[in-house]
Amino acid sequence: MRFDTWWFYPFTHSPKKKLKEGEDLSQIKEKVDEIKDKVTVLYNWYVPPFVPDRYTITDEQLLQVISKLKNFNRNNWLQLDGIYYITSMDTFKKIIQWDWTDTRKYISETFDCDKFAMYFKSRMAIDFGINGVGVVLDYSSGHAYNVVIVKEGNDINIYKYEPQNDNIMPYTYNENPYKMDMYYLLL
Repeated sequence: MRFDTWWFYPFTHSPKKKLKEGEDLSQIKEKVDEIKDKVTVLYNWYVPPFVPDRYTITDEQLLQVISKLKNFNRNNWLQLDGIYYITSMDTFKKIIQWDWTDTRKYISETFDCDKFAMYFKSRMAIDFGINGVGVVLDYSSGHAYNVVIVKEGNDINIYKYEPQNDNIMPYTYNENPYKMDMYYLLL
């Protein structure tokens, strides 16, 4: 059954029922159209309106770029995948403009900084197939945020990203709450 006809299936394949007095088929079709419009709005809200450019990076390229992070060592990196996909900085900016993670309400201990960072990382992988986004659990500043690996021209770079306000920072930005003196990186 095609997606664009599924909604009409119950009306065409159900036992014949008599219409209630004063009810006609056009009223039912109007209601179905109204429901279809609402489903379309939800679909557009949850499904990205574009397909991002994706690039595969090698293990060597990955290690080279994350080694730039302050105090990086392999003991504080929890490697989650075997192959990594990244996007361009222009596409990343387009993604965060569309993404609504930053509009979520902060709720202490239940949807706080670590949940924002994990939620954003998950959305990037699920919605866009991009897993070159990491979660930083920064114990030196008591904060969690993301790092994002992007392609810029022929270079591969890493940035810090705050999912609560869409702020993109150079990886060298080490002010509170992005100090990275003692942290774990989930990537």
